[in-house]
Amino acid sequence: MSFFTVPPKQSKALRIVNPETGTEERPVPTTPTNIVGHGVKGKSKHGAPKPKAKLAQVPWVPPPPGSTPPPAFDADEHYARGFDVYAPSFVPAALKQINEHPGTAIDTFPKTSIIDYFQYISGLLPTSLLPALPPCRPTLSFADNNPSAESPCPFLSPQCYEKYFRSLIEVELGYQRKENASYSLYGHTGILMFKSDPNEEPTVTITVPGLRENTPNVEVDDEVQLRQLRFDYGGHSESSSSFFPWTGYIYNARVSAVVRATETLVLRVGGITHHTAQVVTPTMIPPWPTQFVVKFNIQFVVPMARYTPMMDVLPHITESLDLAEQVLRNDFDALDSFIDEVTRNNGSARPNNKTDGGLSTTNVYWKQSMLFPTEADCNSQTNIVNWLEHYNSSRFDESLNYEQRIAVDSVLCQNYGTMPYLISGPPGTGKTKTMIEIALQLVRNVPGCSHILVCAPSEPAADTLADRLSKSMNRNDLFRLNRPTRDPREVLSNLLSYCYMQKDVFALPPFAQLMSYRIIVTSCRDASMLMYARLTNSDLYTVSSTLHSQIHPTSSPPTKSRLHWSALLIDEAAQAMEPEALIPLHVVSPPLKGPPPLFTPLVIMAGDEQQLNPRTSCPCTPLQQSLFARLFKRPVYSAHPLARRLRHKDGAQPPKQQYQLHPDLLPILRPPFTNLIRNYRSHPAILAMPSKLFYFDTLVAEADEQERNRLEEWAGWRGRNGRKWPILYHDNRSPDDLEAPSLSSVTTGGWFNVGEAHLACQYAQSLFRSGLVKQGEICIMSPFKAQVRLIRSLIRSEMYGMMWEVNVGPTEAFQGLEHGVVILCVTRSRKRFVERDRALGWGVLPGRLYGRVSGGTARIGGNGAAGGGIRNKLNVALTRAKFGLIILGSREVMMPDKEEDQKGEDSDDDDDDDDSSEGQDSGSQEEHKDADGQDNDGRHTSTKKTKQQKGKHKETPTPCPETAGTKGEEEEEGTEWARIVAFCDRNGCIAESNPAAAPAPALGRSESGDLTKWEMEMEMDMLHADTCRGHLSTSGVGVAAHGSPRPSTSASTSSASAGTVEWPDWE
Repeated sequence: MSFFTVPPKQSKALRIVNPETGTEERPVPTTPTNIVGHGVKGKSKHGAPKPKAKLAQVPWVPPPPGSTPPPAFDADEHYARGFDVYAPSFVPAALKQINEHPGTAIDTFPKTSIIDYFQYISGLLPTSLLPALPPCRPTLSFADNNPSAESPCPFLSPQCYEKYFRSLIEVELGYQRKENASYSLYGHTGILMFKSDPNEEPTVTITVPGLRENTPNVEVDDEVQLRQLRFDYGGHSESSSSFFPWTGYIYNARVSAVVRATETLVLRVGGITHHTAQVVTPTMIPPWPTQFVVKFNIQFVVPMARYTPMMDVLPHITESLDLAEQVLRNDFDALDSFIDEVTRNNGSARPNNKTDGGLSTTNVYWKQSMLFPTEADCNSQTNIVNWLEHYNSSRFDESLNYEQRIAVDSVLCQNYGTMPYLISGPPGTGKTKTMIEIALQLVRNVPGCSHILVCAPSEPAADTLADRLSKSMNRNDLFRLNRPTRDPREVLSNLLSYCYMQKDVFALPPFAQLMSYRIIVTSCRDASMLMYARLTNSDLYTVSSTLHSQIHPTSSPPTKSRLHWSALLIDEAAQAMEPEALIPLHVVSPPLKGPPPLFTPLVIMAGDEQQLNPRTSCPCTPLQQSLFARLFKRPVYSAHPLARRLRHKDGAQPPKQQYQLHPDLLPILRPPFTNLIRNYRSHPAILAMPSKLFYFDTLVAEADEQERNRLEEWAGWRGRNGRKWPILYHDNRSPDDLEAPSLSSVTTGGWFNVGEAHLACQYAQSLFRSGLVKQGEICIMSPFKAQVRLIRSLIRSEMYGMMWEVNVGPTEAFQGLEHGVVILCVTRSRKRFVERDRALGWGVLPGRLYGRVSGGTARIGGNGAAGGGIRNKLNVALTRAKFGLIILGSREVMMPDKEEDQKGEDSDDDDDDDDSSEGQDSGSQEEHKDADGQDNDGRHTSTKKTKQQKGKHKETPTPCPETAGTKGEEEEEGTEWARIVAFCDRNGCIAESNPAAAPAPALGRSESGDLTKWEMEMEMDMLHADTCRGHLSTSGVGVAAHGSPRPSTSASTSSASAGTVEWPDWE
């Protein structure tokens, strides 16, 4: 049986008859590119060799302007007549069975030696003085072989914090295994190469479809399992029953190199020889060839090293939270004893302000304040301070704007309390720039702040931070920490001198050298190297204080502790899973036992919770909510009067006054956050809808006027009243199609749209030929990988001038990037598959989030999080463009159904009750208390008054406030595209060749609540211009034929035609 060379035959069991002709038709799978199958061995009945099977797709070309569009092609009958189009691709059973058979496993050892942390620290510090590691808590019971089991998660609270996240990580691992299994390759061709040096291991080079988009996500030294298929000496597969169809060896290979541009993996395969690989014949005489073409079954193993640090940090967090709860209970008992003593002694008694064992309340409650902050952790403000005059410091970057300076000065003054300081930075607002200024100011101008840790969720983001810091820091003060398995070729060349390597492998520098660095930059995951090396604040202080007491037994203990790590900065924090962010948080946390620190460690996080969530294999899991996003939903942030969602109602104020404090609000809690509002990337017309949909219409466009108007002369823009805006919507009716997966080609199956792909290439070609934009400034994105592959092949073909420099990729790949022109391809054009797309987290068509993922009501596998991820993905797509945005999509698919709108209205009505009870002590609070009388944040309800009286800590918040969505957000869920299309309709930004283009209504026809702030400004500007023209006419000043003032009066005209807004003088 030739099971890996013969394409699967089509079944004749199902007859499809054309009702018009009455003839039988067979559904033929179509692909965006030509598919050439392998030759079928054997001969036909007449003795002639069987021809190779070829199938060519005729591209659907959009009709020229003015022509009648072709009838809509409904492929549902061909692909969904009783079949699941989302089912995995067909794999012959014989190939699958090979992976189930046991074999002789041959391991390939990691090329980079694992760091021996015990040896590293034992030669420097007495390990007997290190604190004992806390034990792990047992996890919840989940079905081991059923990752989609709907077992309820516990409430997110200090009491079950470890159980909560440990169970979620285990479920995520199950989904990761399931996802990696879907990436398995069967009968896949590889190039086996033997080295001339016998000490070097042989390599196998393979092509992995989707590697460019991190599907699968493979890193250097990851394990890949290979099972080699067996061939006879003629190159045919063994079909005889006396031979097994594979060699019986399971090679646990290691990744040696990853080339994402060509989707190529180079694997080191230990133990494979010419004989075990069966690549030599008895007639071959040594020396044998060094290169052979072989076939493998390939499986990608889940790398546990990515999840182990997240598991290992949880017991440390639990230890701190448990101690905080215990101290809080003891304080309550002590207060009761004190009150009784006062009563017995007629008011004469002295309170005891010490906790058990002389513990510092700052140290004990520090982690709880970082993870569950309340108003008790925040300081009050009683007077108005001009920040720009109050903190007069020399800045490293003098171009910081008003909000950025407020963020920097708030952190330096440290007057907001003991809690994380959050910087909400929408796209293009300069949050990384702000974090760099904070880091430099802390180590240069803040007394007591000696060493800081700067992290990011990904290695490229950490490299960006280190690269910017290197412009102001020398090699003795700045260090880029990398794990040993990272490929040095991935690091920027100018950063290699800021790293430490041993034998061409990244490593930990000597202890004294590591302790001397002022700033250490690493990823959140690689911060575990400091945790395993026992270089946390807790470990370092315990060793040093114990040594001091043993050397100086008669000296009095210190009243203040000096810690090594003074601050933690996490950039792009919204993309890090909460357990991932806990790793660096534990590194800088103060010791549980000891005096209060001289300088309490600071935690500053910057990110944008409205952009991409943390990437997970489970389509719906609370792990997709980062610590940054969860904190922003807590009342101390979300209910603050200066919060973005509350201050957007004051949008009539000018930008410079929009977030300034009014005296009527005093006294007020100092805001532990800053909302950046000034966008330096996009044209106001491009920024208008993202600002309205995702940021409560608070963003202000301040991009360079000349740069944002570069494409003003392009003939493709459309507008209203003679004004053309750099945004265009094209209603594309071409059908989407399903790619046929193949075992012998790079196609993996997926959705594509041929007409949309040609349309995108035509727009890109028109833009480039205009001479106004370069190829590298054009970006084409689609949420579907098959569409990305199709567009890449078309844009680089001779049909479109071989435009190799045009950036084409999936939507997620453009997070953090910007391009001059963005062509967004929605791809989906059939409505029946939209709901399934949303359930899987595919596409950019968000719907209403009925099943919200929350800390209190989440169920693993429920719906909701995937839809939220799609909404964030849409935000990323709309905010990448600087001076041009073109949207291609079906209006029919983009518009929500009436039934869905009705459901959304009912959902909103239900949510009104939740909103009305927010922030109040209602009866629902009792439902979240456990048997011990504790609320879901873990504070004993009877101790709230105690803690307020003692002035030490907590006030119990409303249960589960961090997951309650605001009414304004839920009203917009599922209506994003409808509002975007309506925005384009109002402003006439519809392609003229669009047969479904509706006439643009007048701007004032819509209610003011539906207009963006930018549109209202334009309307005010037009009214102001009309008033000026009327005044000029009554004054006898000549007016031009088109109704605008003559050039002599151009100074008084509005600049709205250029997309700028001149703010009037405000009293």
